[in-house]
Amino acid sequence: MKQTRVLIAGAGIAGLTAAHELAERGYLVTVVEALAAPGGKSRSIPVEGSATAGQQDLPGEHGFRFFPGFYRHIPDTMARIPCVLADGSYGSVADNLAHTSRTLALSKKGRWEVPNQLRSSSRDAASLLSFLYDLFVGSGVDVPREDMLHYVRCVFTMLTSSDERRFGEFENISAWDYFQAPSRSEAYQKYVINAVTRTLVACRAADMSARSNVVVGIQLLSDIYRSCADRVLNGPTSEVWIAPWVTHLQHLGVEFIQGSSVENVLWDGGAARALQLGDGTELAADHFILALPLEALQAISNEDMLARAPSLARLGELKTEWMNGILFYLGQDIELNHGHTIFLDAPWALTSLCQQRFWPRGLAQYGDGTVRGILSVCISDFDAPGEYIRKPARDCTPAEIQEEVWQQILAHLAPADRAELEAAGVVACSIDPSLRWTEQGMENDAPLFVNTAGSWAARPEVDIGISNLFVAGDFVRTATDVATMESANESARLVVNRILDLTASSAARCQLFPLEEPTALTPLKVIDRLRFEAGLPHLLDLVPVFSGETIAWLGGMTSRVAEYSIKAGDIVRQLGWDQRLPEFESKAMRFINNLSRGVAPVSKWASTAPDSKPGTAETQPNASGVNTLINDVVGSINDKALADDLDKLRARLISALDQTDKHFREYGASHQRHLIDGVLADSLFQSGKRLRASCALLCSMLMRRFLSEEAVQVAIITESIHAATLLHDDIIDEADQRRGHPTAWKKYGVGAGVLAGNLLVSRAVRSLYRIGYNGLADDLFEVIESMIAAESDQLSGRRNLEACEQDYLRIIDGKTAGLFAWSCRAGATVGGCNAATVTATANFGRHMGLAFQLIDDILDLAPDTNDTGKTRYTDLSTGLLTYPLLLARQRDPQGFDALAANGFADAAEVSAWLVANAALEDTRAEAARQIAMGVEALLPVRHSAAKAALIELARASTRRLR
Repeated sequence: MKQTRVLIAGAGIAGLTAAHELAERGYLVTVVEALAAPGGKSRSIPVEGSATAGQQDLPGEHGFRFFPGFYRHIPDTMARIPCVLADGSYGSVADNLAHTSRTLALSKKGRWEVPNQLRSSSRDAASLLSFLYDLFVGSGVDVPREDMLHYVRCVFTMLTSSDERRFGEFENISAWDYFQAPSRSEAYQKYVINAVTRTLVACRAADMSARSNVVVGIQLLSDIYRSCADRVLNGPTSEVWIAPWVTHLQHLGVEFIQGSSVENVLWDGGAARALQLGDGTELAADHFILALPLEALQAISNEDMLARAPSLARLGELKTEWMNGILFYLGQDIELNHGHTIFLDAPWALTSLCQQRFWPRGLAQYGDGTVRGILSVCISDFDAPGEYIRKPARDCTPAEIQEEVWQQILAHLAPADRAELEAAGVVACSIDPSLRWTEQGMENDAPLFVNTAGSWAARPEVDIGISNLFVAGDFVRTATDVATMESANESARLVVNRILDLTASSAARCQLFPLEEPTALTPLKVIDRLRFEAGLPHLLDLVPVFSGETIAWLGGMTSRVAEYSIKAGDIVRQLGWDQRLPEFESKAMRFINNLSRGVAPVSKWASTAPDSKPGTAETQPNASGVNTLINDVVGSINDKALADDLDKLRARLISALDQTDKHFREYGASHQRHLIDGVLADSLFQSGKRLRASCALLCSMLMRRFLSEEAVQVAIITESIHAATLLHDDIIDEADQRRGHPTAWKKYGVGAGVLAGNLLVSRAVRSLYRIGYNGLADDLFEVIESMIAAESDQLSGRRNLEACEQDYLRIIDGKTAGLFAWSCRAGATVGGCNAATVTATANFGRHMGLAFQLIDDILDLAPDTNDTGKTRYTDLSTGLLTYPLLLARQRDPQGFDALAANGFADAAEVSAWLVANAALEDTRAEAARQIAMGVEALLPVRHSAAKAALIELARASTRRLR
């Protein structure tokens, strides 16, 4: 029977693993490698010319090299590679893994030690998270207790989240945003978020997916209990792993072609026929595996290939970072740490390992025999300026990099350790040769793929849709997820299993090892899956306080409960109860909200919302007048990771706003029995910007993915209050037009306008009581009273030439900003948001309201604003000094006095005067500043499509022309 031939491009970990698994199962395998030596980015890089006669060149490595306990694919492969051990006996490469005892984190203020293994059988979540809490709070790195509890809470949220939520929500936000780093202490940012992320291979918290960050971080922490969190090799990588591996593969019949790069894929219809090398050679096979680095695969993915494998089209969206090594060869051995060391305050994000401490063969055979120690250092940030050279690493010469790294390390050491390192002396230094200096600057031949937020969607599967061509590498989708040797090995196993299936092989499939998490948490994951499918937030998002006692209680479940919970989840779905979760939660949140006010209207639990639900209302083309605005807002958010959520949000938001307008049309035209109904029919039918309603709806979705009936009711209520204020304002201002139509008082009389406004307020407040949110009704009364007081102050202050900007801001805070703040707060409340989020949204709404009114002031006075839909220069005619006028008066008192003496009769002259004094321009700048303060207020709120749209809606409101 003819043997199947497989051609593998790339002799990195993925390529060697695929060759190993296939050769063991009798396949004919050829491996093509562009470099002169196998091993890819994991290989050793000897320092050329450093050896004397009879010696070996000094050993070097590309960068970070460690084997955490959750690596199971790599050790499994290693256990099947025979080799001669350091003591001369025979064993496997797996025997060359050495356990470290601790990870040392150094700051300029102190030290923080993490044991890499604990002799304990405890694996439950309570022990793990308690250890995590003690680790940071008791470490002396000054992380505030509330910040550390918040971090533990975030970790536990991820641990208890379903895969559906992890990929549907947390994959699309950065670790920096997920842990709310911007709103917390500098110590928390530096010593917790950045330090933990730094252990995950060139990753940055500001970019890395929160899902990947926490899931893999939990694996590292769990390793402390179940095995060892940090293992290293007991010699140079190529000597104790790669070389024995290649020898073993050759014994299995694998053929190696080194120093030849793959330039193109040749086709036979829809299948690959051969790989074309750089010299034009064509290598044919039955199956092909492209086990190339990301940048190499991108280089050969031409239009022809992308047409056949569209899943590769998004490779360009994947991001790489630099993480390269520099080695200091020392004249004496040092005792810095038995494991890796992290230098927390180093601007170049340095980590180190004293390699010789784990090498039983010693260093006598390398170089000229004088080297006694190796301090291997990784540089993970090439963009931050150094402390001594004052330049980023990518702008430095090799000598400058050596000096800067050395000084950054010394700055972290205690006097005794510093003296020991300086006394050891640097015999030689070597920088990773992947870094090259050209006329254009520094270049890197070996960048590393990093998991950025949302990158999962752009990463290919091993099966790219071509019958006999597959991809493998650390960037493809695997359970290991983070770009590591482990994920590369796992991807190769996935490819081999696919080939075994296609060739109908009877050989055993490659073993795959899923990541392990505490089974005791399965019940909470099952619950979360149901909640996520129902569009509800994680349970912990509703918990205001997360104490150490809560951690211990949640972690005390047994594995048997996990089994029962899965069955319970199935029963819930079979009965259809999961579809009613939104309804149950809405009722519960109404009850809790009122209970916090000392009121428990249990009788109000029955749903009294409108029959129609969001998304089911008949769509009226441009009915709300905000369809274009919402489309622009959502479309302007340059966040591909949120694209799907944003599209869904756009549709839901427009549907809800259309439903709001439909309500008003029906409400205003329902009876037509008397004069007030005519006023309502005219005023409510005129669709405005609906910004307050939009804010309420978006805030209701900050912690859930659906719009509840209560949220639509709040949108209707806030627009009703706004409509009432417009009716009254038009009377007070004696305005003739509103939205291009005659105002109500001009058409129906003052009395009808006043009565209609009062009726709207009454029905709005009654609606709040009807849906069971008595507390929000009480708050709304306070807002209305503040609006009345502010309007009264404004009336009494007209033609008051002594008014100042602060007086005016205080007035519009009560008159306009208060309702915006209430709209946001009410939306967040009915959306089930926690107290911190509700407060944040209220602050955001207040700043947005101030900005909105400032823009209104500009539109009333700007010379180039014509179609605002309402009477121009109203403020001037009534003697109201708005913000632009107050600014210009401060800059040109004489000009102001001249215009005031004429009663501001010439509006065009006033506009020109405002432009000349940059008052309109600076008023817009103040509006932008208010929006910026509002965005800052939202920092504690987790990242989501609704939050992104809310921020862009606020920014868009400052750019409006009407």
